Amino acid sequence: MICRRQVVDIQNQMDMFDQHNVRVVVIGNGTPNFIEGFRNDTGYSKDLFTDPSLKAYQLLNFEKSVKSLLGFKTIKSAIHALTTGYGQKGIQGDAFQQGGVVVIDSNGNPKYFYANNEAGDHAPMDEIIKACE
Repeated sequence: MICRRQVVDIQNQMDMFDQHNVRVVVIGNGTPNFIEGFRNDTGYSKDLFTDPSLKAYQLLNFEKSVKSLLGFKTIKSAIHALTTGYGQKGIQGDAFQQGGVVVIDSNGNPKYFYANNEAGDHAPMDEIIKACE
């Protein structure tokens, strides 16, 4: 539910990404059969892939642990997601696997990297936008 809330926040900035010719790609960790429902729930209209093997997450050294689901930020973000209409609709991937944000320029050079420490720990949108300018 928390990742869906983050994707909605990204979708809400899509005009800005489009103005800067930024290709936005979201990679989840559920199975492919969840993609259509995820799109319907979030309104996300750009590239959406899934990596149930978690190889991309491992390559980026993203957090995966039980403790990543137990922090105050996780509880706060879960409440926010629930109260804004993004309640949990069943586990759609590895709940212990955290994600992050990577901004790569057109030459393949990393411009920004943010690894979530826990569920609800998301890259600040202003930092993402600045990296895309």
